[in-house]
This record gives sequence, structure tokens and C-alpha cells, in this order.
Amino acid sequence: MLIFKTIQDLKQLHPTDPAYSVVRERISVLPGYIILIEEDDIHKPIDLPELKGHLKDFSWEGAWREYGYFHAVYLTNNEFALEFIFPDSYWLPYDLRASLEAHTTD
Repeated sequence: MLIFKTIQDLKQLHPTDPAYSVVRERISVLPGYIILIEEDDIHKPIDLPELKGHLKDFSWEGAWREYGYFHAVYLTNNEFALEFIFPDSYWLPYDLRASLEAHTTD
């Protein structure tokens, strides 16, 4: 799990990483954090001050699919959001994929 709070946090990714441009685009418009979920993170609980639990259990405010990634938003309050970015990959468990797709607006 990589957390991006500012544009400077992009140094966690190499510019040739496919997620780099996706995160760069989103971090400039979101009043909150961008959280890139990687394969190793799928079964671990999220333990952030703003949010705790398992990804499959979160009630997303909304989701969409773009450029090979699911984007799912969790609002902590009216002014702060957590946007989770998941690669649309074979390693997404069925229950998590179903949750994301249920909240997806195309």
C-alpha cells in the first residue's frame, strides 16, 4: 500500500510505472489521500487513523473504472476523502471485485 498525500510523494513510484500517471492526475484534484493498493495489501486490514478494516467490507461512496484501474472513494467527512486505486487485475478477490463493481458508475 502506497499513500500519496502530496505531489512530492510520487517519488514512491518510478515515472514509467503504469500507476504513476493515474496517481499524479488524481492527487492534483482530490482533497485527501490517494492510496494505491498492491497485490500484497489485498488481505491485510487497513489501519489508518481515518479508516480501519478490510477493503471488502468498506461502504464506498462511489467507484469507477478508468485506464485499467478501479477508483473507490471513501469520505471521512465533508472535506476529506480517501481514494483507493486498485489495478483491475486477476488477483482482486471475487468479493472485493463485486463490491467495487456494485459501486461503479459507468
